[in-house]
Amino acid sequence: MIPLLAACSAAGVIGNFLLLPALPDVARSYAVPTPQAQLTVTVYLVAFAIGVLLSGPLADRYGRKPLLAGGMLVAALASILALIAPNFSGFIVARFVQGIGAATGVTVSRATVGDLFAGSELARKIATLTMAMVTGTAMSPYLGGLIAENLGWRNGFWFLFAGSLLIGVAVLRYLPETRQTHGADNSFTKLWRESLAVVSQPVFLAYVVQAGMVYALFLVFISVAPFVMATSLGRRPSDFGIYYLLLSIGYFLGNLYVSRARATVSATKLMTRGLGLQLVFSIVALVFALLGFVDPVYIFGAQFPLCIGQGLALPNIMARGVSLAPDYTGVASSVMGFGQIALSAVCLQFMSFAPIDSWIPILSFCVVVAAIAWLAALLLQRAKGPEMQNA
Repeated sequence: MIPLLAACSAAGVIGNFLLLPALPDVARSYAVPTPQAQLTVTVYLVAFAIGVLLSGPLADRYGRKPLLAGGMLVAALASILALIAPNFSGFIVARFVQGIGAATGVTVSRATVGDLFAGSELARKIATLTMAMVTGTAMSPYLGGLIAENLGWRNGFWFLFAGSLLIGVAVLRYLPETRQTHGADNSFTKLWRESLAVVSQPVFLAYVVQAGMVYALFLVFISVAPFVMATSLGRRPSDFGIYYLLLSIGYFLGNLYVSRARATVSATKLMTRGLGLQLVFSIVALVFALLGFVDPVYIFGAQFPLCIGQGLALPNIMARGVSLAPDYTGVASSVMGFGQIALSAVCLQFMSFAPIDSWIPILSFCVVVAAIAWLAALLLQRAKGPEMQNA
């Protein structure tokens, strides 16, 4: 079941990352400026956030299996729509539909493991899902670059169509239903009340900010980096895919440590140290750029330990947030995922107007959001007091 859930989670990420190296080609194909080309990523993320927000409560009401299968089949249909889109507006609509469908994979997969596990074991299972997801998605930017260079960037959507269709069929055939009602009220009124109750918790909002800043740093960097590499360094789309592998390996290693960590290891310490690594090496990368060391080997080399820190922090952040609503894990997963992705989408569109002829704007952004995440963790520790230190 875990590999199948990981595939569901990976589908949404691949749908976004496969296109990243080809964004300059998208801009040229539709004769649109850079901010408008990046809108294809932003629209996907906005739709993804909406899908995340809706799919959790729907999964709590109707079950995990129908939401996962339906979402994957919708994503497959949207890939065909993107292939036949006659203009940029039609392409944007297809990306929106694709994001809505793919969003179910991330949210409902987390809710499913939330049905079966709790506490540190839940964090380890989320880390295991993430490792499998990273393994599947690490090659997607490189593959997207190769497709764009050799077959044309549109052909990447045939790959997305086939993958989403196969996953949807596998869910229908092999995934058991894990939702346990135990007589719980799963009406939409009750689910709305539960959503409001979760959002009203300051601790939950702190976890959302942490998760949002971690994801925003990662997403904005990998979205802007292809433009910087193409504009200021004259690199090919596939070059970015190769360097992206380094980031994936770092994130994989961080999650691997969490998945193997003993129950006696403090989740709070893992989060704080991970966010500390993220802050320190975002500063290191900026210093490299300011000193003139602008080759990707320096910038991505600093991002490698940064991503290890993200792998240490994010599974524990997500597990703690989901565990705040044990009877409605779909609701908690949706609200947290929506906040995380919405913050990232806003940051991405904001940074689309930054200059792309230098590393300095994007790396300065990374330092700011890393500092916000680290400070949120420190404030959360103080607010919860000594009992959280051993949690």
